[in-house]
Formats: sequence, structure tokens, C-alpha cells
Amino acid sequence: MIRSAKAIVYPKANKVALLEIPFQPAQPTDILVKTILTTVAPGLERMQITGKSVTRRVIKFPVVPGSEMVGEVVWVGEFVHGIEPGELVYVRQGDRWAGAESLFGCNANFVLTHFKHVIPLGTAPMQRAVLSGLLAYAISSVKKINLQELNRVLVLGLGSVGMMAIEYLRYKGFTDIDAVESFAIRGRMSSASAIGISLDDFTEDFNDRYDLVIEATGRLLLIEQVMRLLKPQGKVLLMGNYEVTKYDYRLIQDKEPVLITSSLVQDEHLIEAKRILSDAEFPAEKFITNVFPAHEYEHGLEVALNASEAIKTVFTWR
Repeated sequence: MIRSAKAIVYPKANKVALLEIPFQPAQPTDILVKTILTTVAPGLERMQITGKSVTRRVIKFPVVPGSEMVGEVVWVGEFVHGIEPGELVYVRQGDRWAGAESLFGCNANFVLTHFKHVIPLGTAPMQRAVLSGLLAYAISSVKKINLQELNRVLVLGLGSVGMMAIEYLRYKGFTDIDAVESFAIRGRMSSASAIGISLDDFTEDFNDRYDLVIEATGRLLLIEQVMRLLKPQGKVLLMGNYEVTKYDYRLIQDKEPVLITSSLVQDEHLIEAKRILSDAEFPAEKFITNVFPAHEYEHGLEVALNASEAIKTVFTWR
């Protein structure tokens, strides 16, 4: 039983290193997984690398990043049932780090975690299954909306979250979706219908057109600007990462919008995501725009956080 792992770590603000980090003592409910693939969630990592948390929990450096992982089980505790060594699994959190803090802590060559954070993959393709967390988040968010009540949707931002929300909506049969994205290359990759570089591209003809606006940029002030496009009492689904929810209420009150928050992903959403990703008709491949061996973590993070063409960046660990 190994007692530590090589992990990508933020030792202090805006710094990254590959360090050996010890585990806490393994518990009977734990699973040890050897990593095959991990991803970079740009919105999450932009906050973590500066020491900001996306939850109410305060984090301190050093921090082990990463929130999505596919790997092979190499050890299970005596109280773990239904998962065996040799199985391929999806891991959404590594929670047994002793020498560093983490919110999800998956970017390491081994991860020790409670079995509740592990989903067996069965025959699901690894390269698609590593997107399970992203798709599960889209599922969790969109399920808060009654699709039967919608005529048209506007998505703000075509990063990984906004683009996945569109693909899940389309998978569920809803296709009347427009988007705003400043990077033209992302617009070409998406399945949205009308795409604007900015909200100014949507003329007065689009005023009061949208039943739902999905905010996926993390820039909450866009809500003020998008109000003219929203139908009265329309819905705004918040899917970005927000540090402070501050906006000028005077600029939105006349539309009486319904603001819907979304952050929690349950097992049922991950299981549905695994099923959808096993469907070859679902266009998962386009999300993985960059793949790097884990030892190129510095370059990989630079691309993931700053390149306009980067949607989902994957690290390979073997």
C-alpha cells in the first residue's frame, strides 16, 4: 500500500509544481486508484490557483487541484463492496491528502479516496468517461428547468460548461439555442444557432425573445446587460463560478427574472452522464481539445487557462 503520490500542486498563489504528497492513513471505506486521465476545469482552477475557493470552505496553500479523473482500482478497503481491484472507475474527489489541501484533489498519479466518490465505468470509453463530471454538472443544472416551457435559450459563454449545456439540451431534444462568445473559434465548435461575439450583436429584434439565459462565463454583471433579451419573468440559470454575487438590482427588476443557482452534482447525475457518454451519438470528442503528458503540467495549465481554442485539457498519467 503506497503512502504518497506525485501530485500537481499549487504551493502558493499563481505557482504550480509536481510534488510528492503523503496520504492520510487509509480507512476501511477507502479506495486507492492509479490515475490514467485527469482534466483541467478552467473556471475552477483560475480561482484555486489564486487561493480562492468555489465553495464556502476556505482553502490554504498548498492545494492539490483537479476535479475529474479516470483510473484503475489497485486496492479497496475491507468495507468496500461492489468495486474490485482492476476495475476502471471515475473519481470526482480525492479526500485523503495529508500534506496539502484540496477541494476535489484529483490531479495526481494515485488518489486515495472514500468509495462514495467513485463510479465504476464498466465498458464506458475512458476518453469520453473523463468528461463525466462536466456532463453531470450540465445535467444537474438543466434538470432545474422544465424544458416543455421553453421556446428559446441563450447561453452566455462557450467554454466547457456552456458548450456542454448546449449539447445536453440538444441531446434531450431542445435545439433552439443561441449563444454569446467572444472567441470565434469556440463559436465554430458549438452547436448553437445564432452566435454573437458580444451582446451588442443581438439587435432589438431579439429583445424579449429568450425564456432562459444560461450564464456560463462567471461574470455575473452580464445579467444586467442581457435583461433586454429575456422575456418578462424569464429564468436565468447560473452555471459559472462566482466569488461575489453582486449586480445592480435596479437594472433587472422590471423583468422580474427568476435566478436559479446550480452547483451540486449527485450520483444520479454522474450515472446518467456515464450512460450518455457511452452513446456514440453524443459529440463528446470535440470537448477534448488538448492532451498533455502529466509531466508537461505547466504548459498544459497555461494552455487550459489561457488559450482561446482550449475547451477541455486532459493530462495522461501513464
